[in-house]
Amino acid sequence: MIGISLQLGIVLGVAVAISWLAKKLKQPLVVGYILTGLLISIGASQIININDLKTFIDLGVALLLFMVGLSLNPRIVSEVGWPSLATGLGQILFTMFFGYGIAILLGFSSVVALYLAIAFTFSSTVIIMRLLQERGDENTLYGRISIGFLIVQDIVAMMILIIVSLFSQVGNAGSSLNEAISLAIFSFGLIIIGVWVLAYFIIPKIDSFFAKDTETLVLFSLAIAFCLAGLFQFFNFSMEMGALLAGIALASSPYQREIASRVKPLRDFFLIIFFIALGFKLLPSGGVIPLIPVFIFSLFILIGNPLIVLIIMRYLGYSLRTGFMAGLTVAQISEFSLILIALGVSLGHLNSSIMSMAVLVGLITIIGSSYMIANADKIYSYLYPWLRKFERRSTVKIKENFESFEVVVCGAHRFGEYIIKSLKKIKSPFLVIDNNPEIIKELSKNKIKTLFGDVFDEEFLEGLSLHSVKMVISSIPQLEANLNILRFLRRIKRSKALFICVAGHDYEAKKLYEAGASFVILPQYLASRFMAESIIFNKFNFKKYSKFRDAHLKALDR
Repeated sequence: MIGISLQLGIVLGVAVAISWLAKKLKQPLVVGYILTGLLISIGASQIININDLKTFIDLGVALLLFMVGLSLNPRIVSEVGWPSLATGLGQILFTMFFGYGIAILLGFSSVVALYLAIAFTFSSTVIIMRLLQERGDENTLYGRISIGFLIVQDIVAMMILIIVSLFSQVGNAGSSLNEAISLAIFSFGLIIIGVWVLAYFIIPKIDSFFAKDTETLVLFSLAIAFCLAGLFQFFNFSMEMGALLAGIALASSPYQREIASRVKPLRDFFLIIFFIALGFKLLPSGGVIPLIPVFIFSLFILIGNPLIVLIIMRYLGYSLRTGFMAGLTVAQISEFSLILIALGVSLGHLNSSIMSMAVLVGLITIIGSSYMIANADKIYSYLYPWLRKFERRSTVKIKENFESFEVVVCGAHRFGEYIIKSLKKIKSPFLVIDNNPEIIKELSKNKIKTLFGDVFDEEFLEGLSLHSVKMVISSIPQLEANLNILRFLRRIKRSKALFICVAGHDYEAKKLYEAGASFVILPQYLASRFMAESIIFNKFNFKKYSKFRDAHLKALDR
């Protein structure tokens, strides 16, 4: 075997080559990381010693869970609202129920079936966040709801892992069942109180001191992560749980975003190491992987989980496309899933072939869901004729004739709020279309004419009589959505409506102008114009800038 430095060099060299190839072929980078892990584990097992890399693997998993913990800000959890909570809990219950039934039908014992049902319930926040960032969909309706219910999943997963870890400890001590339950509840409560004290009383006093220097702040955060991880390991609990709780403790910090952005490059490095570890765990010692259960469970996660989320979100009143897109984000298993199975193996509840089976299901579903999310729009268009069976027409109706509206506003979130205020001032009759039922309810309370619908839905657009509308304004940042509205408008023979929309990039603005847009708003272009004008107008006047700042802070707090 060669030295550990050269081993790491080979690993990173292969990762760079495959990631470059994935980027060239326009494939998700996560797939490149997985292929790196598989190639190293299968093709270079004689050169790479997994035991030499074990420390890096343990640190990598701990750091991944630390990053997950950083996203579990209690404020964010309260903001995700009822839709994310209902979807997250509903998906967990239904997936667990059906997963347990499938495992029993496949001949697994009730204990193994329960482990598999719970493990295959959770989806990977780390991977989904990366895929949403690649698509630029973090701030879309489905993106916000998906992140919300993934956070709900993570909280439930964390609680289950802590409880299983606690039961393993009391089991090793030879305690009775009643003593085990009592000690588990007491220990769990003690951990929660400890993290709460750390998050709200200790860390806020310390991190403000270290925040003066960014590098020191990051070192302080990593020190908290690895100290808690080491402390948990010292008391024979899961090291990963310690790192996760460290992340949760720092999630309420005002410097959370800065910490997360600085730790992100380390996350990607350890993500590669993590997939290499999965590759080495693929073949069980002295056994074979049961391939039929792997195939059935993979299909259930890739198809069943998205269908469960789609049905729940349609029941909650969201559009077919929003439910479909959100559903794709649960089409893979999580790092929590593999940690839970590993705990089961260490307790003697599961054998190594179950671990290998779970790893293979994980690899298949992560690769499959990566492609599904990357090509979500094409898949939706192809499946739409079948998906229409889940369509449930909105109960929201417009009594007035469409001829009474001069302006139609598509999308009322953030940017749309200011448009509505302006239209009220000029007293121009307008209609707001949105695919978020919560926004529709809120606007309806304020006596604003609204219509629930999805602008991706051709039938919905055809049902609108817009030939007399003078202007259509879209605050939706998605290129395909705006092109769809624009193509529909230009097909109306008598329509001379102006079309104003937003775009995220220069090339998108050019495409929209080519398609016939009247005006395309580029936020970065307007920002540079505004900045230049404010410098000329305000010069070095601190009071004038303070007024702008205060007004901006008020807008951000809403």
